Amino acid sequence: MKLGARLLLAALVVAAAVAPVAFSRTGDATLSVSSSLDGKSVLPTRSHWLAYTNLPQSQVAEVDFLIDGKVRWIEHSAPYNFASDDHGTNMGYLITTWIKPGMHRFAVRVNSTDGRSKTDAFAARVASAPAPPPELAGTWRRLIPNTAPAPWAGKPWLLWFDRVGEWHIDYTGGGVLDQYDIRGHVLNEYAPIETGPFETTGNTCTGLGCNPVRRNGHTYHTFGNDCNMSGPFGTYTWAVSGSTLTLKPIHDGCSGRQDILTGTWTRLA
Repeated sequence: MKLGARLLLAALVVAAAVAPVAFSRTGDATLSVSSSLDGKSVLPTRSHWLAYTNLPQSQVAEVDFLIDGKVRWIEHSAPYNFASDDHGTNMGYLITTWIKPGMHRFAVRVNSTDGRSKTDAFAARVASAPAPPPELAGTWRRLIPNTAPAPWAGKPWLLWFDRVGEWHIDYTGGGVLDQYDIRGHVLNEYAPIETGPFETTGNTCTGLGCNPVRRNGHTYHTFGNDCNMSGPFGTYTWAVSGSTLTLKPIHDGCSGRQDILTGTWTRLA
């Protein structure tokens, strides 16, 4: 290959790598659907992801949010937002830390009550989340004091940090997965990380969003939230001395999370 041709090929490859990926719409031409993330080539770690349609709510059977072809959230009432279930009162987030870094396909699909559908899809890159500080490695355990409100009072909880998020695992083997970041010795708490619709049977999570994880020879399932889908956000100081982690709230609008986190934790592994 001549030098000029090689340079042209290299320029085309670079241009393709940095150019935004176009979105596409397929389905019934009488329907309109779009997404708040259309046109983004790289997704933020945390963002509101909304779907818009020209159908009145009375004619919407459901709006599906898909990632790589899998339905990860279903909405029946406007505003149609990923990870919200209370008519927009507390808006949830698409938090991408659980998605493998790289390119992925995102789509919103509106389904009408008379059987029509329309899909808006786009491809975007997901970045890798940072690892927690080495001092926080391992699994931490805390017995919630009897003075705490029910249902936390007197119950053991587990806590660990990884690139996906901050895992709060309760005495039933279920719990909550929250987004967090750490700046120095300040721990910032954000919203729950939702990976898909879930169903429960008793204390057993059986649906798509149960997010099972193996740790220390046990399988845990996370679902739900400490307060609501928006968090709310909170801030703590943290300190590790030997096998003891101490968390103290600076401010947290989520009283349930504060009851769980505040105090001393003992490292198990």
